[in-house]
Amino acid sequence: MMKRLSLGVCISTSMALLGCGGEMMDADAMADMALPEEAVGTTASSLETASDFRFRTANRYAGIHGYAAGFGNFHEANYGAGVVRGTMLLKPGTVAHYRAVPRSSLGNTALSNIPELFRRAQDYGNAHGLGIALPAFEQGLNGSVVEYGINFLHPSVVEFRDVPGWAIGYPNVNDAGAMMRAANDYASANGFAAGLPTFHSTTYSGTQVYGMHLIHAGYADTRDVLADVLAMQDRFSSDTATVTVANWARTLRRHEAAQDAIQTCTHLTNLEKSALRNAYRKSIHHSGTNEAGINARAELGGDDVWINFGVLFPQGDTEIAQTLIHEMMHIAGYSHPDRRDGIDTPYDGGQYYNSAPLRAELCIAGFQSIHSTRESSREQQTR
Repeated sequence: MMKRLSLGVCISTSMALLGCGGEMMDADAMADMALPEEAVGTTASSLETASDFRFRTANRYAGIHGYAAGFGNFHEANYGAGVVRGTMLLKPGTVAHYRAVPRSSLGNTALSNIPELFRRAQDYGNAHGLGIALPAFEQGLNGSVVEYGINFLHPSVVEFRDVPGWAIGYPNVNDAGAMMRAANDYASANGFAAGLPTFHSTTYSGTQVYGMHLIHAGYADTRDVLADVLAMQDRFSSDTATVTVANWARTLRRHEAAQDAIQTCTHLTNLEKSALRNAYRKSIHHSGTNEAGINARAELGGDDVWINFGVLFPQGDTEIAQTLIHEMMHIAGYSHPDRRDGIDTPYDGGQYYNSAPLRAELCIAGFQSIHSTRESSREQQTR
């Protein structure tokens, strides 16, 4: 049996992730399994921190949005509504093979050593005729064997070039961020959809060149994604016994809509929005529940959310996002009194509908849900 190792978002796509559906492994079982989590949503100074985290979260983000694979181009910006990161999303049909490859076959390279893992993965792909290697930066145990997830792209969607150093500023071949940005910028300037460095460089006739795999136009989309949304792919988890793969993917997408809405919402104070963003930076565990009369429930100030999928999900995406942002306000520490039937009504400015969790609902679509909300205890807020 493969044991699940780390923070796994288990999304089933054409390239199923490693480590979905097994037992947890002790945190200290292997030294390089415990990788640092990146600080996000602040400044560009964190650009190179835990860069394997950036590959992994972009790939998971691609999976929940129906893409074959994904990776970050290591560009980021803040246009006034939060830090966003350039994310390259490879369309279905671009991945020829997904393999769980023994780490020993990749030189026992640590996930955090981006350049070497790319080189080793491509060597493995060449030796087995698998195509162009794009590590997923996922890991798992198959029995006692550590395996890494590797996507291998169809050779037909990729063009190889030796790019002269003067065209890309002579980046350090072992600087993962610099190489990813150089490949992206060269690809964009030359009509390609995306670029991946081989992390190899040599000199021909006195000219230093860098190997690049350039993805042809039409095979990838580019998207600016909130850094916190990407980080959520790693930090948020689900109880696989009560949350189906499809429901989990939809839950993450509606959490994404809620986080996007925070940025421009005028119905919460700056302090409330800051607390909500911080709640979204926590490690939140999601479980299913069949409790009657509720959409969802969350621990006040805690890190657990219970979702009544049979009741909530048929109500549609708007209601799902409203419910999730409401529950995340409880995680952020904000409560509300019981709703008084026949007295409390939306937009009345009263103690229930004017509470922070109910005002947060306005961020989603400009209105508050008409569905009933209950509070079962001081600790367990429900919607």
